[in-house]
Amino acid sequence: MTLLQRSLSIVALASLLASCQSTGSYKITLKDGRQYLCKGRPQFQGKTGYYRYKTFQDRDSLLRADEVLMIEEQGT
Repeated sequence: MTLLQRSLSIVALASLLASCQSTGSYKITLKDGRQYLCKGRPQFQGKTGYYRYKTFQDRDSLLRADEVLMIEEQGT
């Protein structure tokens, strides 16, 4: 396999993995029992102590990390 073919194979594999990454939906459950559904995996923001996530209305939203009980991936 030539270097060019190997490079193209790596790029194709990387783009395939990137397209599969966190496209599912997640359920965020808070300690008080409230639940939120979101698109993609919520991202923890270490500087602020919040989870940032995308709603199904394509809006960015935040939740305080100390209020979150669990984050579960939902079946597709």
